[in-house]
Amino acid sequence: MPVWTITADRAAEAADVLWSIFPDFPGSEALDRKERDRIAALLHARTIEAGLGSGRIDAWGDPIVGLAVWLRRPGLDEPARPPAAQPDLRQVVPASVADGLERFDATMQRLRAVSRPDRHVYLDMLGVLPAHRRRGIATALLDAGHAWAEGLGLPCALDTDLDENVAFYQRRGYEVVGRERLPDGDHDLVAMRRPLPARTGD
Repeated sequence: MPVWTITADRAAEAADVLWSIFPDFPGSEALDRKERDRIAALLHARTIEAGLGSGRIDAWGDPIVGLAVWLRRPGLDEPARPPAAQPDLRQVVPASVADGLERFDATMQRLRAVSRPDRHVYLDMLGVLPAHRRRGIATALLDAGHAWAEGLGLPCALDTDLDENVAFYQRRGYEVVGRERLPDGDHDLVAMRRPLPARTGD
């Protein structure tokens, strides 16, 4: 099945798939399962909402087995699109989780200031359900997003904290452009960027 683009009527399904792929988040290890699941569902629903509002969400399979959430980002010197009205995270999650998410976001913002201050397309999430991995689905989702970004005339960027992901993205045209130790002190968050391909015939 070719890659297809999520529409609002499939948002809840897409959020559930993200939850199945990425059940954990900063601070989740301190929570019981019910609370962890509640917060994960909330965070992934917000991710899907952001993709629908300021980018696009590519899917593989029906039912969905893989997703890529792409966000169009303005330059740091440009006004950002106002986020959708929703409760502040501190009103709906424990303080320990909100603190962890805010520290993680602060690390991402420091990396952005040095690695992607210009307009770009940001790969916010890319994942495939475990039973469907190593079949080329992630690569197909990347290719679709890259084609979209190239049509917009924008480079792509992402952050990852897994070494195997760094190698995966490097094989697909990304370069490491920044690195910062995460607040937990265990490993680094790595900023990567894929420049626009050179145009032939110019």
